[in-house]
Amino acid sequence: MKNKLLFAFALTASISQAQQLDLTNEPAIGQGSIMYVCDTLTNSYATTTGTGVIWDYSQLLGLNGTTKTLEILDATLTADAASFPTSTKVMSIQGVIKNYFNSTATDRISQGFVYNEPNLGTVLATFDADNETILNYPFLNSSYFVDNFSGMLSFTFNGIPQNPTCNGSIRAEIDGQGTLLLPSSNTHTNVIRYKSVDTVFTQVIFVTTLDVQLVRTQYEYYDIANGNLPLFVYTNVQFGQQGSTNPLLEQTNVISSIQPLQNVGLENISASEFSVYPNPSEGIINFKGSFDSNASAIIYDQSGRLVSTIETLVNGQSIDLSHLNKGMYLVSVNNNGIQVTKTISLK
Repeated sequence: MKNKLLFAFALTASISQAQQLDLTNEPAIGQGSIMYVCDTLTNSYATTTGTGVIWDYSQLLGLNGTTKTLEILDATLTADAASFPTSTKVMSIQGVIKNYFNSTATDRISQGFVYNEPNLGTVLATFDADNETILNYPFLNSSYFVDNFSGMLSFTFNGIPQNPTCNGSIRAEIDGQGTLLLPSSNTHTNVIRYKSVDTVFTQVIFVTTLDVQLVRTQYEYYDIANGNLPLFVYTNVQFGQQGSTNPLLEQTNVISSIQPLQNVGLENISASEFSVYPNPSEGIINFKGSFDSNASAIIYDQSGRLVSTIETLVNGQSIDLSHLNKGMYLVSVNNNGIQVTKTISLK
């Protein structure tokens, strides 16, 4: 039995004038749009909620015209169709994520997703034990619900294939209605923002068994009167130990239907490119990369315990870890606001 709590509040304006998500405006198979990849440091406007708000992305920074296709696919024709036999549609963001779902007159229900993460590889999540409800129809400003789900995960962690069971919950809501400002004076005056926070609990094998969680926070902006696909999508994914405030891995993806007028510098695009060597190491490890003045590094052991910190990281810097036990460690580098984690081995 699903433990789902649904709350829907009527707006003071009539529903006929309000933007809402329902089965009649759900995107159809074959619909798609070209989206522009944007700076990962873009403001999420997490606290800009309510009625009559303004989300100002008019000064958005792009990544030199890089694009990704957002499209609705036929689930039965995808490479992962066998893992999602009851799904009918897929909302796909090229190279990032594929969300598998089907719909009824009252719900949009997810059977799982396929997510590409640089450190974990391809994460396959199948919620076959208990599907995840991602929308209740109609869904309008101030509506929200909480739903539980469970199933299986498949990914690689620390070079080890992982296939654990998982469970979790989603909180979904329309947390705002207002004006969305995009580059080139593109103004959308009656937009709703769909926010979803998925928290998935599972275990991984990293010498010992660790309790971990994956938290995905996503904002989708819709102008339903003028189209069924989101105009703008902001996604942040964090992976770490349960209860920890310091994620082991973090990734942010931002895409816009309107091309930004300016681009981030090449130094920002390459901020996540660094190496740690030798690997494996007998104790001394070296860092190579273009690090900004505020770059830092944190090193965790196989239990997720913090074992070393570098407050100011520079190219060519060395650190002596010979006092630590032999085994696998995670090196998490924060450089120019971009966090990337690599695995090293001490022998």
